[in-house]
Amino acid sequence: MKIANIEVYELEIPFNLGPDNLASKNFLKTTGLDFCLVKIESENGHIGWGDAFAYNCRQSVAQAVLHMLKPRLIGRDARDICRINHDLQKDLHMFGRYGITMFAISGVDIALWDLVGKNEGVPIYQLLGSVGNKRIPAYASLWRYEDPDLVLERVKAAQLSGYSSIKLHEIGISEVQVARDFLGQDFPLMLDTNCPWSPQEAKEMVRVFEDINLYWLEEPIYPPEDFKALARLRRDTGVKIASGEHACTAFQFREIFDNNAVDFAQPSVTKVGGISEFRKIVVLCELAGIQIMPHSPYFGPGFLATLQLSQTFPNLGLLERFFIEPEANLYPKDVLNPVNGVFCAPNGPGLGVDPDLDVIKTYKKNNTKV
Repeated sequence: MKIANIEVYELEIPFNLGPDNLASKNFLKTTGLDFCLVKIESENGHIGWGDAFAYNCRQSVAQAVLHMLKPRLIGRDARDICRINHDLQKDLHMFGRYGITMFAISGVDIALWDLVGKNEGVPIYQLLGSVGNKRIPAYASLWRYEDPDLVLERVKAAQLSGYSSIKLHEIGISEVQVARDFLGQDFPLMLDTNCPWSPQEAKEMVRVFEDINLYWLEEPIYPPEDFKALARLRRDTGVKIASGEHACTAFQFREIFDNNAVDFAQPSVTKVGGISEFRKIVVLCELAGIQIMPHSPYFGPGFLATLQLSQTFPNLGLLERFFIEPEANLYPKDVLNPVNGVFCAPNGPGLGVDPDLDVIKTYKKNNTKV
């Protein structure tokens, strides 16, 4: 089953943050969701869809797929996914083992798994050795509002929507406190700060948040790869640390675990190297006794890939759902939204369902025909 063609579709889909659609101008610096969709077609006519991380870097990732990866892939057997992944990482290592290069590889890898699943007529979770009947608890991942009233409004909305766990992206004390006061001490409340503090500043902030009883504190230190500092913060304060959304490849996760830096590991399938690399990280988590909590604030094939992978987890964690509403959806809402607080993987071949071509046509930012 040889690879006949590869195309890339850049999309930008506006989204709504809530009744007033207000947000901090500093958070993600966007009012639209960027997509870099990878479409791989085999000589026998099957099509696989992938998703490369593209928030604020869509054009660069698209060019990497087209000019760095595509020439190396045409004519190769699409079923040889793990070998292709290895060869791409090895051949392109001089351009960086992290960032744009690995985002592009991730998108191609996801598309290949989708393609092979369709060729075999089975969902990816079955290719990975699962019967696919696991129900994964969801948590609402809120935008950063930097306003206690807006935080309270969105926390109420998330709870009314059936979420039994909520994550904030705030760094202000009053914004976090208002959420805890409303939810009560026993409700799982997580805080993702997106690497704002030095190690000493982080230690001081942990003391401030001590009475708020966070389920986990996510990425409190800059730079995120200072795993020794994360380990010291975890050891000295007892706070539970989550990290890994910026890490790429299983090797960097092994370094995280060797440093005893986290309680929860957060690989992102659109960043780490795709499904093939994510599988290795699942095994590392199991060997290290670390709970996996996928980073998945996505609405494209990357989210479906996470749903498929979740069926293989030895220990069920929580699955992230970005608590925003896109203007249009690539997939049916019953796939993207939890039902009674849980997600299930779709049962169709490959990723389980194909993206809506009309949505791609409407929101694409390049001139490629669909």
